[in-house]
Amino acid sequence: LPYETMREIELFVLNEARLLDEGEFEAWLDLYAPHGIYWMPSKPNQTDPLGVASIIYEDHGILSIRVDRLLEARALVLTPMPRTVHLVSNIEILKGEKDSAEFEVGAAFFCTEIQGGKQRFYAGRQIHHIARHGDSFRILRKRVALTNCDGIHVPMTIPL
Repeated sequence: LPYETMREIELFVLNEARLLDEGEFEAWLDLYAPHGIYWMPSKPNQTDPLGVASIIYEDHGILSIRVDRLLEARALVLTPMPRTVHLVSNIEILKGEKDSAEFEVGAAFFCTEIQGGKQRFYAGRQIHHIARHGDSFRILRKRVALTNCDGIHVPMTIPL
C-alpha cells in the first residue's frame, strides 16, 4: 500500500481511541457503518460471535443505546464518569490492496479505565474491518480480543 493510504488508516484507528478518551461518544458512533458491529469474544481464538457467548456483541442499534447511556447525566452507575486512556500500537494492514474499498487492520492496545477510585487495565489485540466512506472510513466490524477474554469481567461502560 502507498504510505499515504497506510497513514490515513493509522490515523483513523488512532482517532477512534482519542474520541473514546475525550468522551466524544456520538462522534465515535459516527465512525461505524449503519450495519457495523462491535465484538469482544469470550474465548481465545473465538471465530463465531453468535453461536458462542461473547463478552460484547453489539450492532449499531445497541451501540446507539450504549452511547445514549454514556451521555445520560443521571446514570448513577456512571457517577463519577469513567475516564480512559487508550494506547494503540503496532498498527498493520492485514488485508487490502492499493485500490481496495475495504481493509482489515490489526493493532495491539492497552486501556486504563478509572472510575470512583478504581482503576482497571485491559490489553489485547483488535481488528478493524473498515470501508472507504467519502474521504475517510467507516467501521464494518471491530473485534476486540482481550488477552484475558476468558477471565471474569465487570461490566464495561466505555468501549475498548
